Amino acid sequence: MVGRRIQWIAAVVIALAAIYTIAWHGLALRLEGIMDEAAAPSAEKDWHASWTRLEADGFPLSMRMTAQQPRVVWGRGREQVTWQASELVIITNPFDPTVVSLVLPRRQDLAIETPSRHQVIGISMVHGRAAIGLASGEVDAIAIGLEDVAVISGNGTALAEAGTLDLVTATSGDGEGRDVFLEVTDLTTGRGFAEQVERGMARMRVVGALPRQGTARERVDAWRRAGGYVDLEDLVLEWQPLVARGQGRLALDRENRPIGALRLDVVGYREIITALSQAGKVRQDQADILAATLDLMAGPPVDGQRRLDVDLSMQHGRMTVGPFSVMRLAPLWPPP
Repeated sequence: MVGRRIQWIAAVVIALAAIYTIAWHGLALRLEGIMDEAAAPSAEKDWHASWTRLEADGFPLSMRMTAQQPRVVWGRGREQVTWQASELVIITNPFDPTVVSLVLPRRQDLAIETPSRHQVIGISMVHGRAAIGLASGEVDAIAIGLEDVAVISGNGTALAEAGTLDLVTATSGDGEGRDVFLEVTDLTTGRGFAEQVERGMARMRVVGALPRQGTARERVDAWRRAGGYVDLEDLVLEWQPLVARGQGRLALDRENRPIGALRLDVVGYREIITALSQAGKVRQDQADILAATLDLMAGPPVDGQRRLDVDLSMQHGRMTVGPFSVMRLAPLWPPP
């Protein structure tokens, strides 16, 4: 009697294993078909993708799809951005397909094509992962984490480096936009003291929905015309000894240039001006005038440091700090 029970249990286990094996491989084939269909060019989207080979493994507890020589192209006509790498690994759980993980390649390349320029940028990292949350077949949340990132120009010049970069975006609770969190540490751009930032963080809400169809330019322009804007709820910049915090609201004008206003609370500006002068970035007489001007604008010292409230405005293609115009603002892309 006991032996017969064991035989029945063994038979059931074998049958379930066979069914699961068939289901796993069926799901693998289905995912391959879904990926092929999603990557194919379509008039309804402005991107398409390709790869030389797609392999499935990870049986039995996970589904791991490896795309060899993946290539993604955004844009149409004479304005395109192409991303490519040696491989891209996509992992999902057969029991919970609502979360998809990506193992990002250590080396990636971006090629930017416009009527006026051709630029190739290399991106390398020690470690990179991404996770995509799905709800009702749509992307609901994205999380990206990169470590020891370097951005390199086509001729091998280092454009930027960062210790870590983290990005999280999800549909806001009221469904009226997307919440975005971005943090970067140990950021260096170019060369010299003035370009080193220990930490930058932004927490914001993008209000207004992007249309699903059209090119990136058309979708962003439609978002702008519908009144879309970005609420910058918390901005932190740590460039020791300078620390700045702020809030504000940003949008785009008719020429797709940033427009809006920020309120910044700044501590440590005098030490930064002195360091810039000593590094030869600013002449001493300019540094003295700038420090004196900011002292007049700052409040009384707190804990031995002056605290400066800065109103930063962006309009008509210019950025101004208080009454001073500091830089031009370029559009997101050149006019068509």
